[in-house]
Amino acid sequence: MKKKFYLLLIVMLFSFVASAQRFEYQLGLKGGLGFDWVGNVGENVYSTEKGFCYKYGFTGIYYFGENYGLTSGFNIVGTQFAYKYNAEMPATTREMVEYKADYKTTYCQIPVLLKMRTDAFADKFRFLGEIGYGLNILASGEYKIDGEKQPSPYRDVCSSFIVHLGVDMEVMSRSTLQFIIAYDTFFSSIQSKRNDKLTMSNLCFELGFLF
Repeated sequence: MKKKFYLLLIVMLFSFVASAQRFEYQLGLKGGLGFDWVGNVGENVYSTEKGFCYKYGFTGIYYFGENYGLTSGFNIVGTQFAYKYNAEMPATTREMVEYKADYKTTYCQIPVLLKMRTDAFADKFRFLGEIGYGLNILASGEYKIDGEKQPSPYRDVCSSFIVHLGVDMEVMSRSTLQFIIAYDTFFSSIQSKRNDKLTMSNLCFELGFLF
């Protein structure tokens, strides 16, 4: 019984060593531009405005199989958007007045994504998809109503759901150039008030280079 156990252990060990030779790490840089928009804004909001967003940072990929891996890293994510809403004047309960709210934030984002890619075609290209979670830590935030600064309403930590679709292109034999469409939607409120939930999403076109 012990001999069979040791034999099985040796076989598993050799299988692990053989498969580990195929494991691959890649580190690189990534940046992107796009737009964002707001959701769950309340019943008095009558118009929203898409804003500008940007991302940049470094990324790392650990391949535990030929076509599968884990992607993580550290991104700086900047967003801005606005919406208009009606509210009662402070001095009266009858007259409704139009206000404009402007949001501007910068987050430090740590993504954890499952990467899936196809086999190579045309010698250099692979289609890719990534899906997973984003931990977003507020670095700075600005909030204005009708152009006047207000106390910050932002939460320090938010969560988001991330989806990437794109192409890997092999360059210089070992490096990879990435073209990605990135969708990032915050499923937890970006505001600290529990009864005033506000979510946002962004869509960016990213370019990355992995060594």
